[in-house]
Amino acid sequence: MLYNEGRGPRREHHDMGCPAFLLAALTRTAQTAYFGHLYDVPKPTEHHFETADRTLGASRR
Repeated sequence: MLYNEGRGPRREHHDMGCPAFLLAALTRTAQTAYFGHLYDVPKPTEHHFETADRTLGASRR
């Protein structure tokens, strides 16, 4: 498979087909310069949930 960056002249060759390359990229086993951001571990964030009344405002009847 030959991967092209899309909007530039750089290309990267891999000795596998497209599905195998995508699987390798997503499972972090591909040796690629283009998908390095996939290997960065994001910092965990805190999530909280609000009720619909609190988010949208209490309904007035």
